[in-house]
Order: sequence, then structure tokens, then C-alpha cells
Amino acid sequence: MSSFVKDRVAKFEATVKATNTIVGGGAGALKPVVAPPITTTKGLKRVLTVGINYIGTQYALAGCINDVKNIEVQLKTYFPKCKEYRSLTDEPTNPLKPSRKNILDGIAWLVSGLKPGENIVFHFSGHGGLIRDRNGDEVSGFDSCIYPVNGTNIETISDDELRAQLAARIPAGCKCFVILDCCHSGSAVDLRCGWQAPQPNVLTYTENKIYPKSAGTIFFLSGCRDDQTAADTVGKDNRPCGALTMALLDTWKQYGPAIKTKYLLWDVRDYLKKNGYDQIPQLSSGAYFDPNTVFDLSC
Repeated sequence: MSSFVKDRVAKFEATVKATNTIVGGGAGALKPVVAPPITTTKGLKRVLTVGINYIGTQYALAGCINDVKNIEVQLKTYFPKCKEYRSLTDEPTNPLKPSRKNILDGIAWLVSGLKPGENIVFHFSGHGGLIRDRNGDEVSGFDSCIYPVNGTNIETISDDELRAQLAARIPAGCKCFVILDCCHSGSAVDLRCGWQAPQPNVLTYTENKIYPKSAGTIFFLSGCRDDQTAADTVGKDNRPCGALTMALLDTWKQYGPAIKTKYLLWDVRDYLKKNGYDQIPQLSSGAYFDPNTVFDLSC
């Protein structure tokens, strides 16, 4: 081999080593540098639960703290890969109290940095109510709200705030399931599509076009209509609980973690009616969906 050819070969080998270019095969071939995989939690990513018994106030309830514990047990059974839970309750042993600030901070944590395929749950059990509508988006003239507690002081979070801080911040490719087990909660997240079951095995919907379609997939199950109250009751285990949470858990256990969305309304309502409750839960969504779609937070 001439000195010219040797010089060219040496330069070529030096270039190969510098750029990690793979030339040919064999034991001596250089290996490409592989970037580490991007890790993400597909399925249920985070859960925020809020249970308020209003301990030490004239508005005391009995079953709300039990509700969030029961929901968490079920979610951990169905979605064991989910490790991010935050629970706000007013039981003395819990340092995370359900104040307005802590709930809004919890919602900000819940929606932060979500990537496509990551899903979340927000469950609230406590008092709900109606306050005067201040921005003109309610035909009734009243906003729905939930009532946090700060010590013995009752605070409010309106449906306008729940929409802005939660529903409007679910990115495309993510799912959010909201459960509000409280009075006057029918439209308490201000979503575009409201679903009704005018007769058995029939599902219809209406659109409130004042609210934009959501980017992500969001379903909201309420304890009752806006003009109704939701029961604080006793479950089959003789422990206090909320009627909606009891009915939802019973329905979920029948179908497993993957349930057709229409049954979230049909079967929950049927359970409550058969057990003597007058409240009529409402189902709403951020956009139209096929009610035969399987609702599964694991994917």
C-alpha cells in the first residue's frame, strides 16, 4: 500500500472514530451512542382527593373522609402503577388541610406537566352550594360551588374557578375524571356537553356553546342536579359515606376498571333509585364522545 493510500486510510479511520459512524460489522465495529429513553407514566398519573367533615362546625358531615379513603382503595386496586396521591381532609391527624388555597394548589399539582397518555382523578366529598353568578354564564343566575374549610371558616371555590384551573388545563391526549359528591353540583365544572338518560338504555346530550370544547378528555360525575341535595348516608358496611361515592364504587366494582362511559350514568342512577335516594347524578364532558366508548384510566 502506497504512503498516499495509507495516509487516506488513516484519515478515514480518524473521522469514523470522531463521529461514531458505523462502517461494516464485526467485533471491531463502533457502536452508536443511544440516548436514554424518555420515561413517562402511561395511564393514571395522579390523584387528588378532598374529604371534608367540617369537624367542629355547625355544618358537620359524617362520611366525607371515608369517601376519599374508599375511592383511594379502589383506585390503588385498579391502577397499582399510580404512585402520586394527595389527600386533603380535616381529620386531626392529616397535616394537609382542605382549605381553599390547599385545594387550588392541589389542582395545580394535579394538572402540572401532563404528557399525552397521562390521566388524573379529582374527587371531592363535602358541602356544595349556589352563589350568585358574576360573569353572566349561567342561565339560572347562580354558580355552583364547593365549600373548602380553613379551621372553622367556610370558604368557596366556584364552578368558574374549577373550569379555569382544572378543566381548561387538561392537554390533548390526557384524561381527567372529576367526581363531586356534594349538593347543587350538577354543572359544577362548567363543561360543554351535558348527558341525560330520558328513559332506560337511552342517552342524549345537549351542548352549551358558551364553553369551548376541552383539549383533553374530561368527564365529570356530579352528586345530583344543581337544584338538588346529595345524601350523607351509611353504606353496606354500616360506615358513614356519601351516596354518590357509594353508588360509583358499586358500579365500578361490577364492571372493573374499563367501563363503557354510558354506565357511569345509567348504573349509578339506577343504584341510587333502587336504594331510595332522590338525587339524580349528572354526567358532563368537555366535548362530544361516543357513549359506547370504554372509559379506562389505565390507557
